Amino acid sequence: MKAGNTTKGGTSWAAWIACAFVLLTVGYPLAVLAVQAVFPEALAGSLAEAGRGFVELVRTPGLGEMLGNSLRWGAATTLGAWLLGAPAGWALARFEFPGKRLARLSLLAPVMLPPFLLALAYILLLQPGGLWEQAIGVVPAWLQKSFFGFWGVTGAMVLASYGAVALAVEAGWRGLPARAAEAAESLGARHWQVWAHILLPLMLPALVNSGLLVFVDAMSNFGVPAALGPRANLPLLPAEIHALVTSWPVNLPLATALSLLLCVMAAALFQLGRVVLRKHGGGRTRGSGPALRKLGAGGVAAVWCGFGALFTVGGGVPIGVVVIASLVERWNGGSPVWTAAHYQAVFAAGGEGRAALATSAWLATGAATICVLAGAGAAYATARNPGWVARLADQLSVLPRVVPSIAVAVALILAWNAPWVALPIYNTVWILLLAYLALYQGDAARLADTGMRTVGVNLEQAAEVLGASRGRVWREIVLPLLRPALLAGWALTFVACLRDLVASVMLLPPGTQTVGSYIFTQFEQGDLARAMAMAVCAVGLGAATLLCLPRR
Repeated sequence: MKAGNTTKGGTSWAAWIACAFVLLTVGYPLAVLAVQAVFPEALAGSLAEAGRGFVELVRTPGLGEMLGNSLRWGAATTLGAWLLGAPAGWALARFEFPGKRLARLSLLAPVMLPPFLLALAYILLLQPGGLWEQAIGVVPAWLQKSFFGFWGVTGAMVLASYGAVALAVEAGWRGLPARAAEAAESLGARHWQVWAHILLPLMLPALVNSGLLVFVDAMSNFGVPAALGPRANLPLLPAEIHALVTSWPVNLPLATALSLLLCVMAAALFQLGRVVLRKHGGGRTRGSGPALRKLGAGGVAAVWCGFGALFTVGGGVPIGVVVIASLVERWNGGSPVWTAAHYQAVFAAGGEGRAALATSAWLATGAATICVLAGAGAAYATARNPGWVARLADQLSVLPRVVPSIAVAVALILAWNAPWVALPIYNTVWILLLAYLALYQGDAARLADTGMRTVGVNLEQAAEVLGASRGRVWREIVLPLLRPALLAGWALTFVACLRDLVASVMLLPPGTQTVGSYIFTQFEQGDLARAMAMAVCAVGLGAATLLCLPRR
């Protein structure tokens, strides 16, 4: 007896619904983007001027420089994230030491501080007249020059990305078959040979997959180039796309061509990653990982020095700068004059700050709830009715993670502003909800899928044999077992929506503000203190949400 209602073809209705959800939120906008990029008058019902966007793209001054900078930035960010994240993940998976859970939690600091905010914090610290100069003295010239240049833009993105690499490496190491390495050592293989021929090939999927996600995130990131790009004199593709869509005169043909170029580059990179893994990845493995080693006092000190340094530069210093900047009215001879006026402005009755917090909170709540329900349905359909529709839904669920976010934003502008769309969604707050669903459903779907793999079908079958209805089986067996994964997916999606910048800036309807757009607007207007006060509120709300997660 199969669990779940099925169609005549044996496909669960949940699979159809999950598939339709991804196609509506992501597939349809990307299809419109592709058509519009080739036929710029397609939305007006004409196929005239085909390829105009690509002609303009080729003629765009500085295109080669922007493309080269974006590729160079993505590669440098990926390498930096590997260099910081891989050793951290290996230490978590290989050693047992006091405070290990706290060390793992420290990797989540970038979740609290989006790349744009992290870049802003270091700007406030290192700029002429900034916090460093006010509190300590003159910033070293070499440090200031390095930060306001290519390596500063790269460093900000690395600090926002290394945690994801570390967690992927830890998970990958825990899945290694310990006996393979032990057998090689017993046959006389040297330590470096075991690493080169067994461990690294088996770890390659974790490194390549996490690296690809970091690369795509960097190439499509809009916030860091917006904050640091002009000061660093570093033109990048995301900033150019934003300018084409939001500045007069609007140039949608060129914006769509550049967005499609980013999508093609991302698809090519993921295809290249698949080729590398197929040739050198060592295949799928299942194991419990090598046994944990207990560290002595010196080893514990070394590990904690490493995690402490990572947290300091990636979380401690930026968070400290944000909090101080939000509370300082002015500096008087190297001493701060404190004030709560910036928070009062954010929470003023009828003000934009309070409205932005409320709007982001309900949008994030709604998006997280819908994403978790859709992810649970897709995971259940894939696990219980693995037909072609379920497999398609499962494959489509990762689409938002591999498509550059700024390209998705441009696609949503085109798709929901088309003349055939009957629902008045564009230029309303509902377009933001759709954008959050499109951009952030992937994590909820992956966590639901992971949780569903722990739910044995025998429990459902036994309950049905004893006369339990399908609804009761769901309420009393499936959902309780899925609860930890669903709660984690909900919390992470909520925080991601709360800290969103790309959709909030690109799709913001008139008269509406979100947390991300409020911070960005205050930054552009030069009121950094009020922007930092809003950032502290958003970080506090996100941290409280993650801390409320159950430990198990």
